[in-house]
Amino acid sequence: MLLWKRPCFDSQEKENPVTVQFFETYSIDDIKTKWLDACKWSAEKDKRVNPGKAPLGDLGFKGLKAFIFSNYDNTIGFAKKEDVSAVDSILAIPEIAGLFPKDLHFLWSWNLQTSVLDGSKGYCLYAVKIPKNKKAPVDSHDVKESVPAENEETGMVNIHVELTKTGNRKLKKMTSKNLNRFIAVVLDGKVVAYPKVLEVITEKLKLDVNFTMEVAGTISDRMNAGR
Repeated sequence: MLLWKRPCFDSQEKENPVTVQFFETYSIDDIKTKWLDACKWSAEKDKRVNPGKAPLGDLGFKGLKAFIFSNYDNTIGFAKKEDVSAVDSILAIPEIAGLFPKDLHFLWSWNLQTSVLDGSKGYCLYAVKIPKNKKAPVDSHDVKESVPAENEETGMVNIHVELTKTGNRKLKKMTSKNLNRFIAVVLDGKVVAYPKVLEVITEKLKLDVNFTMEVAGTISDRMNAGR
């Protein structure tokens, strides 16, 4: 079961846009050494006289560590809403961007999250594999139908997705390569779901994320729009 840089579209895709995409990802363990190098470099270049003004500055952190909390579940980290732009700016510095694989794109979660550290609101950061041609292994063109559904036992709102025959073949290939790894479901350059692949998927899939019905409906509509 699958527990559940914005791509550039050409003229043909604008007529039938790719709205939802399924990408492979890098785990924090995959890039741990490079991430630590980025934290070290950014800390050394941080010239702020009073880093205590940063969210985690009272702990003496500088650079990336002053704005993002690492070791956050299965993500790369968590940043408060007001600090997202600071993290983006640091990660865009050529000396830091050059540390990571060329197909790695740092993307934020689509919806606000609650910090396990202090209860603040912010976004989770993910390392998504986006190939040079921007083509996802599976996207909304492969969706036959997507509908939100409420689980009567748990009350959770999930999204049920039925793929085309071609989509099923693509998903089988993708999940076969990523057993026990996470896949990023991306909408408009944001990660709307980050499921772990527990088995090879060959047919219908269900995104068990506990969306609100409004959010689930929006995501389903966008999936269906790319058919």
